[in-house]
Amino acid sequence: MSRATDTLRVVEYWTDKDTHVIFPVQRSEEIDRMSDEQLISKYGDPQHGTVARIVR
Repeated sequence: MSRATDTLRVVEYWTDKDTHVIFPVQRSEEIDRMSDEQLISKYGDPQHGTVARIVR
């Protein structure tokens, strides 16, 4: 699971291009129900590359 504070959920992953990506998402009930994979699919930038490993 990604890290979280009271207001933010932080997702961290590495791509197949060896890019380290970290991004925060404002927490809500919908966001809290989503998996890291779903958050990356919705908010991640495809230009960074394909997800190789999610940091948990």
